[in-house]
Amino acid sequence: MTVLRLIHIFSAIFWMGSTLMLALFVEPTADSLGPAGGRFMGKLASGPFSQAMALTGLLTVLAGLSMYASVSGGFDPAVMFATRLPLTLGALAGVAALLVGVLVQSRAAGKLKALAEQVAAQGGPPTPEQAAQIAALQRALRRGGRINVLLMVLAVIGMVA
Repeated sequence: MTVLRLIHIFSAIFWMGSTLMLALFVEPTADSLGPAGGRFMGKLASGPFSQAMALTGLLTVLAGLSMYASVSGGFDPAVMFATRLPLTLGALAGVAALLVGVLVQSRAAGKLKALAEQVAAQGGPPTPEQAAQIAALQRALRRGGRINVLLMVLAVIGMVA
């Protein structure tokens, strides 16, 4: 249980801290830089940082669910929705944050990487269609990040309640 708790806490610190840093500081700064900021965010989203975010999200959720199984009577609904309701809601928020990261942000990052490679192979600026796709993918990444900030805050509240 101690090892699970350490994995859960340290991976959650990285995952949430990185999400907050991106949403509150990096993205607004990149936005203010215009196209250069977009290139920076594209590189960040398609590099090892995305893999680290996915891994720490997965570790956080798996360790958390393992611990939750023991304190919820093996996922007993009578325990989950009575005495452990705040923890249950926090766990659901954490799982939802992971799903947003995988289904929204990872997909958008992968598409952004492929599009950036396509633009680089052209040897010039993106076409108007490519620029529109890039902007849409960047919006999806930002939206997913903001949703995850909210979900992670709810998860933390559920853990301490």
